[in-house]
This record gives sequence, C-alpha cells and structure tokens, in this order.
Amino acid sequence: MNYGATFKSLREDKGLKIVDLEQPRISRSLIGKFEKGHTRISADRLDKLLSDMGVSHDEFLFLGGETNNNYIYMLLREMGVQSGKPQEKKQLEAMILKATNDMRQGRGGISARFIRDFGLMIQGALAEEENLQIYDIDIVKKHVRPAVNFLKQAETWGQIELDIFTLFYFGMSPSDLLILSRLAIKRAKFYTQLRTEKKRLVDIAYTAFNGLLFVDLKGAAEMLTLSEQILSDADQFILDWTGERIRLKFGKGLLMMMQGSVEEGYQLAHSVLTVYEITDQKDKVKYSKEVIEKTRDAVLSGETQKIPRTYSMLL
Repeated sequence: MNYGATFKSLREDKGLKIVDLEQPRISRSLIGKFEKGHTRISADRLDKLLSDMGVSHDEFLFLGGETNNNYIYMLLREMGVQSGKPQEKKQLEAMILKATNDMRQGRGGISARFIRDFGLMIQGALAEEENLQIYDIDIVKKHVRPAVNFLKQAETWGQIELDIFTLFYFGMSPSDLLILSRLAIKRAKFYTQLRTEKKRLVDIAYTAFNGLLFVDLKGAAEMLTLSEQILSDADQFILDWTGERIRLKFGKGLLMMMQGSVEEGYQLAHSVLTVYEITDQKDKVKYSKEVIEKTRDAVLSGETQKIPRTYSMLL
C-alpha cells in the first residue's frame, strides 16, 4: 500500500490543501514529502491528520487497497489450522513444509519464519507423551523463544506483532505471557484504534487471563481488569460486544472460584451457560461446563496446580 499517495488522494478529494493540515510538529514540508513517498510519518501524526480530515483508519486502509489477507492468516486458513486443536497432522505438516519452502524462495518475510516455528511448536506439543505443561516442553521452548525475543524488542506493536503474539501465547511461560500481554496493551495503543483490532486487544487480554488463571492468580486478575477496561471504553453502537461481555462474566466466575468464593463464582460462571444454550452453541456449553466443574473440584480439593492451562485460538 502506498500510504502517501492514498493520503494525497483523500486530501484532494476533500478539497483540502496541505497548508490546511499544517500544525505544530507536522509541517507542510513533512506532509508533502510523505505524500511523495520521500519520507515516512509517525503513527500518532498520521492519526492526527486523518482525524482532521474526518477519515477513519478503516477507511484509509480500505481505500488504499489494504486487505486482511496477510501471510499468516492466509496460510492458517488454507491449511485449516485455526482451532488451536490441529488434529489433522497432515495439514499441520503441509503448513510447515509450505512455510519452509517459502522461506527458501524468499517469500512470506518474517511471517513465514514465525508460522513455521508455530507449526513446529504445535507439532512438538502434540508429540509429547509426558504429562508436562506445554511451556515446559523443550521443543516448545525452542520454537517459542524467537517469538518472545522479537516481541519484547518491538517498540510499537502493529498487525504482525499482534499476529505473532496470538500464535505463540499457547507455549509461553506464565512470566513471559504476563509481560507480553502488558506490552501488547501498551504498545498497540495506536493500532488498536481500528475498531476491529480493539476487539482483538480484548481477546488478547482475555487469552492471557486464561493462560494465567491457574498459575498466576494476581496476573490473571490484572488481565481480566484490563479486558473490562477496554470494553468499558468501547463504542457500543458501532460493534457488537455481547460475546466479549458474556465471556468476561464467565471469566469473573472462574476467578472468584480461584480466589475462594467458590459457590458465588460457580453460580456466576454457570449463568453464562443459559445464553449459550439459548443460542444453540452446544460446543461452548459442553466446554464451559467442563471448565466450571474442573475448576470447582480442583479448588475444593486444593489441587489447582494440576489443572492444565486452557486456551482458545483467536485467529
């Protein structure tokens, strides 16, 4: 996408001159160079200019021909590996092979490298016969580490960083998961002004909550609070947040059980099942019941450390 040319086209369509958009820290010269492709412009400045023109991020990307068909999404969908439970081992092997070949041919960029590591991570986890937490498996550690290092070094989180986090949280240690979840919330602030990506940020916070619930109660509570804060600031009229709010209520119930309010939390989490039953979401009803009962039994028996971390793929 040629951001400068798209910006210029939008400006001219609205009958605006460069001087009309000039402001402190954003000179006429900078805008002109940006439109000609001679320089880049920071995310916060572009955000301000688009706002002044009355153009949303979604409109800007759409008009510039930007699509959501990035390498990671295309390959996952093509191979059918999206659920977090890739039973089809042949499809998983095919995904790894394609990513490997694309790397050799110079296609896919860093996305090819990370999708290959993702496939190898899942493959290693499925092959493990011992009763280990996923993040304690050596082969998982090997393929998660490059992603963790990459994300910790990224100063600003955009689409690729969110994609990589979403792929690899599955195998992150509790400490890395908490650190990177905090970074995701902090460093993706600009990017997630896109409405669809704000939904994704809620997903990331809740995913971290799931991953931390049985190993770091304080961290889990922090992530659930962050998820609630993002929802409270969300535009209720543009997007439907019902699913996220129902999920948040379920999470609160689980957290209450883990914090000692077993029966109160049990009832709160159980109340969500009615919604799933009414909307005929049979798989969610079954899965949620299992999680509720397993959590309650573990808390009452004092064996919460035996509950494996649970995840839901968010791609």
